Amino acid sequence: ISSAITDLNSNVKQLISKSNEHEQTHQVDRRLSSQQFPLSSEEELQMLDTGLLQKETRDRFMAMVTRLSSDDPKTSMRYVLSHLLTPEVASKFTLLGTSSKRELQKGRFYGCIRSALTNRFLPSAVNEKDLTKLYDIATQGYFHGVRDKMIKRNRRKQD
Repeated sequence: ISSAITDLNSNVKQLISKSNEHEQTHQVDRRLSSQQFPLSSEEELQMLDTGLLQKETRDRFMAMVTRLSSDDPKTSMRYVLSHLLTPEVASKFTLLGTSSKRELQKGRFYGCIRSALTNRFLPSAVNEKDLTKLYDIATQGYFHGVRDKMIKRNRRKQD
């Protein structure tokens, strides 16, 4: 009987764990379907990044990124990032990270954006390597622009 109780306890814990994972995935799906962007906290970005492990969520996110894109890969990257992240969240990241800012490049969030845009522009682009460089330049430019906006905002608050 005690082994049956132990097995039951273990099964209940597994079900609770799966239920929590399932609920997090549904929260991300609801966010995507209700388009509650831009993300206003690092926690929301982390939740989305975790949700992108699920193929269905990832596919829906990439489809949304594709819809947001324009006819130009460079401006598309900047526009997509500005649509998905508030300046306050973006100001905590850089493409490659620094001692005081987190790295965006290694996350699923950024990888999905790049993949969606690459799929969109690769047929008309010279090659994927050039697109990658273009995205990196556009992303770094986006973060510099956000930094400059935040500095101006802080100056205005001080005046």
